[in-house]
This record gives sequence, structure tokens and C-alpha cells, in this order.
Amino acid sequence: MEGAQAPFQMQIICLDLETYFDREFTLKRLTTEGYIRDPRFEVHGAAIKWNAHTPAQWYDEHQLEQQLQQVDWNDTGVICHHAQFDGLILRHHFGIAPRFWFCTLSMARLLVGNHLPLGLDALAKHFGLGAKSQGFLFAGKHYAEMNVWERSALAEGCKHDVALTWQLFDRLRVEFPAEEYELVDMTVRMFTEPKLVGDRKLLDEIWQQENGRHNDLLRQFGLSEQWVRSNDQFATLLEERGIAVHYKQGKNGPIPAVGKNDQFLLDLLDSEDEEIAALAAARLDLKSSIIATRAKAIGNMAARGALCVYLLYAGAHTTRWSGGDRCNFQNLRRGHEIRRSIQAPARYLLAVPDQSQIECRILNYLAGELDVIEKFRAGGDPYTGIASEFYQRPITKADQPERGTGKQAELSCGYGVGAAKFKRVAKLGTYGPPVSLSDDEAARFVNLYRSTHPAVVRYWRAADGIIAALAGGHSLNWGPMTVKDGSIYLPNGSMLRYALEWKQDDNGAGWQQKTRQGWARLYGAKLVEQTTQALARLTAAQAMLRIKRAGFSVVGTSHDEAWVLVPDNDQSDEAAEFIRQEMKAVPEWLPGIPLDAEITVGHRYEKGLSHA
Repeated sequence: MEGAQAPFQMQIICLDLETYFDREFTLKRLTTEGYIRDPRFEVHGAAIKWNAHTPAQWYDEHQLEQQLQQVDWNDTGVICHHAQFDGLILRHHFGIAPRFWFCTLSMARLLVGNHLPLGLDALAKHFGLGAKSQGFLFAGKHYAEMNVWERSALAEGCKHDVALTWQLFDRLRVEFPAEEYELVDMTVRMFTEPKLVGDRKLLDEIWQQENGRHNDLLRQFGLSEQWVRSNDQFATLLEERGIAVHYKQGKNGPIPAVGKNDQFLLDLLDSEDEEIAALAAARLDLKSSIIATRAKAIGNMAARGALCVYLLYAGAHTTRWSGGDRCNFQNLRRGHEIRRSIQAPARYLLAVPDQSQIECRILNYLAGELDVIEKFRAGGDPYTGIASEFYQRPITKADQPERGTGKQAELSCGYGVGAAKFKRVAKLGTYGPPVSLSDDEAARFVNLYRSTHPAVVRYWRAADGIIAALAGGHSLNWGPMTVKDGSIYLPNGSMLRYALEWKQDDNGAGWQQKTRQGWARLYGAKLVEQTTQALARLTAAQAMLRIKRAGFSVVGTSHDEAWVLVPDNDQSDEAAEFIRQEMKAVPEWLPGIPLDAEITVGHRYEKGLSHA
């Protein structure tokens, strides 16, 4: 266990819990949290591998609690595949929180990549370790109802899976970065040791208001309801935007996997392409109203207890977190009442530090766009600068539509966006109030950005060469990153995995990257977007670790924000300022970059007392 024990000196065990399920009471129909906290929930037993040298042991429901009580959990780390599942069971039903969580599913997202299946069976086969046992034979059977053969088969299968998980951990730990273990553990605890409280009354009001409301995104897209409701027409919308649509088997042959429960569609909600995410939201809103559904899901969770914040560690290709368990705390709309429903527990305040324009700062720093960096260093607002130049008059923060379009230019144009998409996104109001631009105005905005940011444009061209190096397996340094073995390594050893092929499409021949949604064209500006977001995530993640090590509870995160609990006393201002300073601290791998952060502090997840 050298790779794992270097930063963590403790006993390490591997555990897998077996639980009751049937056709209705199953994770296919319920959230992970809802399933575990349901009155019908029942543990059959568990297999535990106590160390690397002895075989796993099976303990049935009667033996298990006695075994768990004998463990010194203050000095024990636990390996699981999908630690949120086993972890919430241990916490909620047994009152157990180990010293540390290791999650092979989380580790695989970083090391293997999100473009491949990451279940235990798929990963075991990927590494040549064998196959996972099959548990469907026990559907609908309580442990007391199983015969001797069934109990034996359940136990042997569970022991097999524990051994497989330990073998998988041994494979993954060889390359897993030491610092990232703490981030996995922190992510698991956001779910398994919940602290936030949901305002059930407010959530019910939101559900009542939103239930049955049609999504006004249709008008912004200029689409009829039929285009979003129809499976085939919606698939066409996605294909026109470069998404390879997944299909599933229907009664009469393959059909697009765009139903409200299809993972392909749910994944699109977390797309880094705002337009694709908005189309997916429109589709789901017409089917079931996503805001109403989310308010209902969080409200139901609040009725069962504290809010279990489920985030997928490295859920995005950029290593950023993504949302999960059908609540998606990662994607709560700014300014919406659903945010206000999230509250700090008694005697605490919720501090929410937000790194200011982090992607824009990192992009211009790495590209060498010195005038923009100096504007940041002087405390200027680059969004109003480019907006003022476009509108030919002084723009301030009070000019929200114009400044929002300037913000869109600085952020999205920095990643090579074209005029057509710039126009569509402006109309969506992603960066501020919706703005209607003509084709000519959108083109002028894009050209204005490129003419005033020549170093960024040159950075895109350099990234084209990086793609060729990735595809060719070459090694080289690129700013604070290292290109090696078809991956891009970040300063702390985490990485972006790439599966590239030279392919022909409607836009001609070029490099394409394999993603969860299929093959997508990869070009210099797109690679710049991915790596900039990865580095932004790393600055936030390292800051959250420093805040956690200082003794604060980090209970959630959303993009460039952290959610931190601070005591509600006369030292809350001092705590908030410490947290803000950590979020703006300059990492050693970006020397001299001018970073900044804001923080709000209050009883709810909203704009509270602001500390600049």
C-alpha cells in the first residue's frame, strides 16, 4: 500500500455492502440518497477485506454490526467502488464515519477518463482483472427469505467483488496524485456526512410555481414546442450542433436516447457548451419541468434529513466536479429561489467564496496578454472595457446588458467562439440579461476580441501543435503543464486523458476527441478552453484543501465557488476573510498572476454580507 500510505498512515480495509432491492425499490427509480434513507432499506450483509494479504470475509446482517463496532474508525481508511453509496449506509444506518475514504470509481474518472464505462465490471475487464459478480438473482428477496444456496452465492459474489475492488485500487493508486486523494475524500463526505438544511416550505412554493411551466428557452431558440418534444427532431437539433446522439433499443428498432431518464440526455445538462446544456434543459423542462423536479427532489431529501450534496469528482473531462443523484447541486441557477432554500445548520453561517474571473485571468496570463493582466492587477473591469469599445460609449457595471455582452466576449471569445454561436448565447442571457444582436453585430464583437487579444489568438495556434503532440505521443512542457503519453498533466500530477483520431466530417478532416457523447472535433481554441478550465479547477481545489486543513467544513462546491461553514459568532468576519484570502492566493505554478475573490456570508446560499 506504499502509494496510498505515503500521505495516509492508517489501517486500510475494503468493503462492499449488499442491500435489498426489487423492481420498484431500486436505484434505477430512486436517488442514491432516497434509496438509502427509505424505510424499506435493508442491509443483507457485507464483505470486508481487512488487509492486502488475507481474503475477504462475509458478515450477514446479524454479524455485521458487531464487526463494525470493533473497528477503530479514527485510524481506518475504507476503499469502496462508489464510496458515496457505501459511505451513506455506514453513516446513516450504523453511525460510522471512517478516517478516510478511497473511491475507485472516482479515481478511475481521473485516470481512465469519462469517455469509457467506469462500472466495476467494465473497469475490471479494462485492466484484465476478470468480471464482477451478478446480483440480479437476488432481486426482490429479503435475506431471511433466501435459502442456503442463495445466501452462499450472495456471500461469495460479494467477497469476489471486494477482492476485485482492492485489485483495481492497486492498479489505480500507482498513478493517482497524492493531493487528489483528499479531494476524493472531501467529495464523498459532502454526501455521506451532510450538514446543510433545506427550507421545505420554500421548496414546496417553488415546486408549485414551476410545476407545469413551459420553458421560455423555446422562444429564445426560435423553436416550436414540437422540435423539443419530438425524439427525432430533438436528435436532429443536437446533431446539427456537432453532438453524436446515443441510441437505445425501442420496440421497433433503435431510437434516440433522449428520454428524461436516459443518462445521455442527463449528461448534456452538464455540457461545457452552454447552448447544448440549455437545449437539454428545455427538453427536460417540457417533459417534467426541471426546476420543479429539482425543487421536489431537494424538498423530499430535506424531509428525510440534512442535504446530501452529491458531486461527481472529476465528472467533467476538465477534472471539474459535475452534478449527480438527480439533484445537480453543481448547476443551481444564479438568482433563483432554489438557491435560497439551502441553509446553514444552527449556530453556523454559510460562507461562499467565489474566485473572480478566474478563467479569464488564467487564459490571458498563460497567453501573455499583458495589457489585460495589468488591468486585472490594477483592479479594473475587462468586461466593461471591451463593451465600451464595442458600444462606443462608457459602460459601467450598472449597464447590465452591455456589460454582460462584454463578459461574454472576454470569456467565450477567449475560446474561439464564432459569430453565430455568440449571437445565440447572447440571446440566451447566459452572461447577463438577454441581448439581441444582428449577424453583423455578433461578427463585429468576435472580430473586436480577436483584434484586441492577439496573444490569445497566437496561444490557440500553439495549442494546435499541442494536439499533434498529444496524438503522436510526444513529450513536452506547455506552460505549467506537461504533455506526455497522450495526456496533459497538471502541476499536481492530475491529468486530462485524450483519445484522438483523425477523422473526416462536414467541416473537413481534423483531429477528433472521444467523449461520452461520441466523437467531437478538437482544435486549438477548444484545447485552450479545456486546459484553462482544468487549471481553474486546480486553483479552487487547492484553496479548498487549505481551507479544510485549517479546520473548516467544506460542504459543497459549484464551479469557482466553495461552500464553507463558519461559526455564527463574533469571529465570523475574521473566518470569512481568511477563507477569501485562501481563494485568491497565488499558486506557485502561476507566479505573479493577479487573482482575486469575493465572498458572501449568510444563513442561506444567496447574496449575503459581501466581503470584497
